[in-house]
Amino acid sequence: MSASGRLAPSAGTLAYPKLADLAQASFVSLGHVSNVRNSPLDRGRAEVSDHGLILSNPDGLLDAWREEYVPLAGERRAVYTTLHDSAFEAALRDVGTALTSDGLAILCSFSAANWLAPYARTGTHHFYADQAGVDRMRRLLKLTTPTHGENVVVIEPDDIALFQDAIEPTNGIHCTSPVQTYLDLYVSGERGCEAADHLRQERLQWQK
Repeated sequence: MSASGRLAPSAGTLAYPKLADLAQASFVSLGHVSNVRNSPLDRGRAEVSDHGLILSNPDGLLDAWREEYVPLAGERRAVYTTLHDSAFEAALRDVGTALTSDGLAILCSFSAANWLAPYARTGTHHFYADQAGVDRMRRLLKLTTPTHGENVVVIEPDDIALFQDAIEPTNGIHCTSPVQTYLDLYVSGERGCEAADHLRQERLQWQK
């Protein structure tokens, strides 16, 4: 669950912590968490046990979320990096930890999927970042304002709760969670839908 009240399944498990744990982790009130959990309960996608909230139909929940999902609101910056291919990857690894400790910045969309379940490569690098993260990225990744031909897109989201679920699939590389990546891919067009389906098969299969 994010600060905006979204409830997300976690790959590989059906169980959730109890309400108090969810409220603490998501920085919202216990009452708000209780209200949000009622939706999957009412629709038969979850049940309550002695261990907390159990998702009985995580795929149905993800399908419903996907159909309602809209791209995150926030400021979009189109910039250009002089680094390419292995040079960009090396720089990204070198500054990955710094980017998350001195300003928030993580790979998203196709760029995140390339590390989680590679399928469709694009010539553009995609990031979510806060203001401090953008400033640091400009210095460390040699970003400039292009006259044409952007190759880096940075979204500064209004809701920064997604950073709480960021993962590190390999040393020095930080990206959105598989669920967030799936949702962003799905709304990005035909190739995005194909990449989302591939990601779901590779990373979003729940244990029964």
